[in-house]
Amino acid sequence: MNKVIFVILLLSVTAFAQRNFVIKNASQNYDVKIEVAGCDNDICKGKVEYTIYKKGENKPSQIFNLADSGFLLKDNEFPSINITRLYDEQSAVNLGDFNFDGMEDLALNDGRNGGYGGASYQVYLFSPQSKKFIRSQSFTNLAQGIYLGMFEVDNKRKVLRTFSKSGCCWHQTQEFQVVANRPKKVLEVTEDATISDETKIAVTTKKLVGRKWRTSVKKVKREQ
Repeated sequence: MNKVIFVILLLSVTAFAQRNFVIKNASQNYDVKIEVAGCDNDICKGKVEYTIYKKGENKPSQIFNLADSGFLLKDNEFPSINITRLYDEQSAVNLGDFNFDGMEDLALNDGRNGGYGGASYQVYLFSPQSKKFIRSQSFTNLAQGIYLGMFEVDNKRKVLRTFSKSGCCWHQTQEFQVVANRPKKVLEVTEDATISDETKIAVTTKKLVGRKWRTSVKKVKREQ
């Protein structure tokens, strides 16, 4: 009996073993090494260390140690990078210009603290003064809590976009401009299908015009 228990424990430890990944396609400027506590099939979780390297350099530029993680492996091999698909596929690492200053910023998966147990992120903005990625609480707030994973970056319109939901029938989209290196909400669109008229959806749009919010409500026919 003891031998059977030992074998079961050994298989369990082997299945959930520490994994290391070296990501070369993270961006044109950086490579990333990920050391995570364990992966079971296509799910990695637990303590994680992210090491950032500038392209062509062997010495780490920065090292980030986080208490938890929760990301998927693509085809059970490597973590996804720079992919944001709401509560579907979410990356372990996102590199992009989040504050529209022309320099790459960094978002690191820190577990599943997003809406509906989805992926969440710590967000770091690149500082031209220190030449380092510096954690931003205001940007991190947009990738935690009620929000469904990492925010979208709309480079054309220069806005950040978040998504949240409650059940099947209530969805909300918010857009943020970056002012003084902080996100500022400028648009909120709520689609509510819980209204008494079961053939309609109430769409409430709140838009910041100058310093005042303007609100409009319309009812649209549900798609069959």
